[in-house]
Amino acid sequence: MNRKDFQIVTFFIALLVWLTPMVLTAQQDNNCDDQDQLVNYSILSPVQSSITKATGWAMQNNGKWVSSPNRIPFTDDKTNKSTDPNRKLGQDNFISLELRKIMIKDVQYNVLIKKYHDGVYEFPILHENWKDFVSLDYYVFNSELLSKLLPKEIPFNKKYAVNLNAFARGTIKNFDPKREEDMIVADVQRIMYGESVNDWNLAFAVFPIKNGDKEVVRFKLIKTFRKDYLVSYFTAPDNWDKLFDRSFYEVPLHVFKSFIRNAEEYFIPIKPVVDSTDSLYLSYYNQGVLKYQMGDYPTAIELFVKSLSINPDVQNFLIYSYLGNARSKMHLYNDAIGDYDKALELKPKTILDYADWTKNYYNRGVAKYFMDDLNGACHDWRKALEMGFGPAHDYITKFCQEEEHDIKKK
Repeated sequence: MNRKDFQIVTFFIALLVWLTPMVLTAQQDNNCDDQDQLVNYSILSPVQSSITKATGWAMQNNGKWVSSPNRIPFTDDKTNKSTDPNRKLGQDNFISLELRKIMIKDVQYNVLIKKYHDGVYEFPILHENWKDFVSLDYYVFNSELLSKLLPKEIPFNKKYAVNLNAFARGTIKNFDPKREEDMIVADVQRIMYGESVNDWNLAFAVFPIKNGDKEVVRFKLIKTFRKDYLVSYFTAPDNWDKLFDRSFYEVPLHVFKSFIRNAEEYFIPIKPVVDSTDSLYLSYYNQGVLKYQMGDYPTAIELFVKSLSINPDVQNFLIYSYLGNARSKMHLYNDAIGDYDKALELKPKTILDYADWTKNYYNRGVAKYFMDDLNGACHDWRKALEMGFGPAHDYITKFCQEEEHDIKKK
């Protein structure tokens, strides 16, 4: 297999071994041993959801609305037609809005990251030698607020705004994508340790609209100082109508819904631990899932193993699925195969669990592939496809034709 093939396999592992976090409620025991105090807030999760396309709208001085892809135009036509590169950025623009996750003192937070086109003149007074680059703004807020951004019962045709009460907020100009995570985490740590203070906040204004068959969401990010009277102004119901009077972004409802709901899937409701075997098992299990979400696979493995030591007869196939995935991420493929074997022995209890259970065939096939067991890998991928896991088809097509040819030659 050539190097290009290896990269394709690795990419699909990263993409497809991520299980839907079907987690039982429990709380981390803050009074247990040092293992429980491993608060790895220094790791950002992968991107959980994103918006990359939206229509920006602005009312011009003549009363007409104008729009632009991913950009809110200015309020006058002359400025919008300007060739000045700074003007071309609009009142606001974005390349992507991303939601990621971070743990702070065992509390689940989300990080809203807005990446946008930016730039600066080498000679600002003369407006000469424009250099364009990409910058980002980020806002860290409690994950429980996700449900307020888009309630389960969507309030169509009603405007509202949510105070995100940002724990941390920052801007990184002309950022290096390789250092993006480190810079955000460093800022969060400084605030945690009291080395700096966050003076900024964010109000997130939302307006779901249903008009016949058309369903869209208008939204607006309103940066403000952390002053109660300012936050109250933007989030007070009496002022909600004004938030969308002059400008906003608009996306189809399904785009905004996916943006919020996909991130919500990774939120784990926590309840106090009762001193019982089941409760301690669930506590370590949930901690393991959180560490897995954050990409801290060594700690996730330790927590899953500890959970199983407390309740070795548990009939939850997902803990073995997660354990197998974490070990695969650490290239412990032989151990991972054993975990997938155990997961497949534990049949799903409901039809809703079936899709996640089937992925164990696919993931076991990937582990076998890296153990140079191509026959075993192809057998598992075919089984996964037979049971409805469509992505296995790509691997069968790419890697298993050669396997069939070798068998015929023999």
